[in-house]
Amino acid sequence: MKQIIPLKKDILFKSKIGSLSNLNLDHDYKINDDIVNGTVALSGTYKMTEASVVEDDFFYTIPFSIAISDRIKKDTIQIEIEDFKYEIEKDILKVNIELELTCEENETEEVKDDVSDYLDEYFKDENNNLTEEVKEVKTELDVDNEITNITNNVIETNDKYYTYKIYIVRENDTVESICSKYNITYEELKEYNDLNEINIGDKIIIPSFDD
Repeated sequence: MKQIIPLKKDILFKSKIGSLSNLNLDHDYKINDDIVNGTVALSGTYKMTEASVVEDDFFYTIPFSIAISDRIKKDTIQIEIEDFKYEIEKDILKVNIELELTCEENETEEVKDDVSDYLDEYFKDENNNLTEEVKEVKTELDVDNEITNITNNVIETNDKYYTYKIYIVRENDTVESICSKYNITYEELKEYNDLNEINIGDKIIIPSFDD
């Protein structure tokens, strides 16, 4: 299975950035129990102005942590840099990195949901059909069980923790209702998702920011 892990960071340089004349990107990580800890390293040279002949060296590291499920075969985990973009704003380098995590899952026997089985047996009506109320509860359980085998992704930087959840769109969901449910703004949600059209079953990235 594969999952994209977004990583964003605003890096403050010691002086104004005219242009990057050289840029190297590297990463390293280590698996500790149920957490993958790693860093993305940026190094190179830059000029204070486009016309400058003087170049200064720079080196910055961006730490990250990714929580993983016990269903994952830890020895199959691989993390690569899938995409990298940056913008320069005076003395700030705005970095946008996408890490791709690939892994295999442990093979487990299919276990029935005890709560779901109980509802099946207890709440059947005379026609042997589940009531609408119970159907709604079962739908909630089924959808919740489908929400990603990799647990919440936690991206750690020097300033904040960025936590990302995967939400599966359900019937009657709207962008506004999802924003209200998770107490985020439309702009924050749009930054990580294409919101032009959402359909039942779509996976939505829900960011939250903790100091």
